[in-house]
This record gives sequence, C-alpha cells and structure tokens, in this order.
Amino acid sequence: MAITDPLPEDKKNLNFVQFDRRVMRAHRELIRKSPLAAEILSFLTESMDRTNCLVCSYKVLQEITGYSRPAVARAIKVLKDDLWIQAIKIGNANAYLVNSAAFWTTSATGKSYSQFHATIIAAASEQEQTVQQLHNVKLKRVPVFDMKNERVFLSPDELPPPDQQDLELN
Repeated sequence: MAITDPLPEDKKNLNFVQFDRRVMRAHRELIRKSPLAAEILSFLTESMDRTNCLVCSYKVLQEITGYSRPAVARAIKVLKDDLWIQAIKIGNANAYLVNSAAFWTTSATGKSYSQFHATIIAAASEQEQTVQQLHNVKLKRVPVFDMKNERVFLSPDELPPPDQQDLELN
C-alpha cells in the first residue's frame, strides 16, 4: 500500500500515532541536534503499540539505522536526557517507553506503574538458531482439561486407554 492510498472506512484511525503540537518545536530541535536520535525516535513511535512501549536490543537499532553501537548509544542518551523516552533494562535489551506527553496511540490511561505490554523486535542475527530451526522444535504438549465439554486433550504421543481390568468399579 502506498502512503497516498486511502484506508478503507472501517480501518481509519486503526494505525495512527498522535503528536502533540506543543512539542513540535522541541522535535525540530532534536532533528537538528541529533538526526540519528530523531530517526530512532521515529522508529520507536512507528513500532510502539498502544502502551507507547516496545522492546528491542541495540543490535536491532544498529540494523535499522545502519549506525554503530556507540553512535546508537549516544542517540539513546540524547533521547533519555531530553525526556523523549525512558529505557528500562531487560537483560541485553531495553524496553523503550516513549513519552506519552509527546506521542500516543490511544487516550491516556493514568497508570503510574511499570507493568506494560510491549511490541518486541528481535533481530534474526542475534538468535542462536535460525527461524527455520526454531519452527522445527517440537515442544512438549501439556494435557489440558476442558471443563465445558469434559474432554481431555493429550499430546500427539497419546497413551492407549487403560485396560478395564485396571479400573476399580465398586
């Protein structure tokens, strides 16, 4: 879909980000101060979900921008120092929380704690296995009891039903 293609009527405002007019001058100053920081901020806002958050590593930001790790680190520092984002460390990655006074996708929730859902972006180059190898992993299936239909769902390695002689029917 080209940028100029109109969205179907039922999809309008489905994929929008709002930008507060009062911070537009500061945003222009950010573009002049650090074009890379502005590019990363644009990537974060285009990728974030309705919680204004996403999780990704520096490696992802390096691959998206084409810049070195030190350059990305300096740009992230500018964004944090100028209060465009907060970065919450998660192992070797960060959860980036975009300042909702500047950008948002839904109305403010008024929450004041750090529990959130996030869009997580992982670079294939950071993985120990290829995507194909990850898809081929056979996970153990856990039996689940469905109370509505009173059926038990077992793994593909189902055991045969018990022998009737093993049952105590008294």
